[in-house]
Amino acid sequence: MAPLHFNHFQGSKVRLAAPCPEDCMRLSRFTDDYGYLRNLDTDIAVPLTPDETGSSSVRRDNGFEFSLRTLEDNRYIGFTALYRIEWNNRSARLAIAIGDEKDRGKGYGSDALALIMRYGFHELNLNRIALEVIEYNETAMQAYLKAGFQVEGRQRSAVLRDGRHYDLISMSILAEEWSKQTELPLSFQSTRANVSNEPSLNIDQFQRAASVSTSGSGAASEPLSTTSENTSVQPRIGVGAVIVNDRREVLLVWRNREPEQFTWSIPGGKIDPYESAETAVIREIKEEVNLDIAIDRLLCTAETIQPDQQEHWISLLYSTRIIGGVARNLEEGGAIGEIGWFPLDDLPSPLACFAVPGLDAVKKMYFGE
Repeated sequence: MAPLHFNHFQGSKVRLAAPCPEDCMRLSRFTDDYGYLRNLDTDIAVPLTPDETGSSSVRRDNGFEFSLRTLEDNRYIGFTALYRIEWNNRSARLAIAIGDEKDRGKGYGSDALALIMRYGFHELNLNRIALEVIEYNETAMQAYLKAGFQVEGRQRSAVLRDGRHYDLISMSILAEEWSKQTELPLSFQSTRANVSNEPSLNIDQFQRAASVSTSGSGAASEPLSTTSENTSVQPRIGVGAVIVNDRREVLLVWRNREPEQFTWSIPGGKIDPYESAETAVIREIKEEVNLDIAIDRLLCTAETIQPDQQEHWISLLYSTRIIGGVARNLEEGGAIGEIGWFPLDDLPSPLACFAVPGLDAVKKMYFGE
């Protein structure tokens, strides 16, 4: 039987390419952006010449750096790297950056993150990928958490910016966690026991906590079990929002992972303990697509049952309207690959089962179908 091959260099939106001299020129221009440098690392912010950028330092540091190029027009948009690789421990550090602000929030970063993680765990046979992020870089933290990274700890007051100290957050993901999340195989068996039972920190807990929490497990980063042994699956309660604009277009998101992976769905998520359903849907929409919404009415309920994925969701779907914000993907690198507005009478496919009852109810409101 022929082996199954993955194209580790190409995703759905970007590809990993070898750095070239022209990329150094572009990367140098990125460093003229003060905000870009302030999020990139903890070093002194200073513009770099083309000779000071590039992959030479990464390769001297026992690593691999790639340029990120769009599939659509082969345009250079940033870089990603696995560096400080310890082959004896099978561990590495991750760096990733999208240089131009206009290229952010379009799914390029999430696609690149998925590619470099797959390259690290499949091609390099790593067991651990780690990174650090400054606590004020909330967009990056959300992306890493949604991609399955877990918070390990923080270096208190490690970064001084404009007279204020900020913590440096340490995060990592293990090969077994990544494999269970993506359902892609590994070429080795981890010697670490009970990975799926380890406590993790979800986004809601992270944003509310003043320090690192070590309790609870959120749906965003919880690995999916591949067997039913020692597992008691209980129905989970979720919410979803059908958001329609003045042009009768509905906002849909592309699901990068289970439940209902690789489908178009409405934005939404789970209800936290002691949280009302209406509060949950307003919070989830703000966290996922940057919109402030008001609820018009409860449309219907939806039930998603997937025994093979050990998923059972009962969801409340709401008709909502926008009262503030501009739609933007805040889960880049995580569950949402991209977002888009689609005419109610010309919806894309495949649609998530979760979304269909709500979309049908809204179409009846507008078209009387």
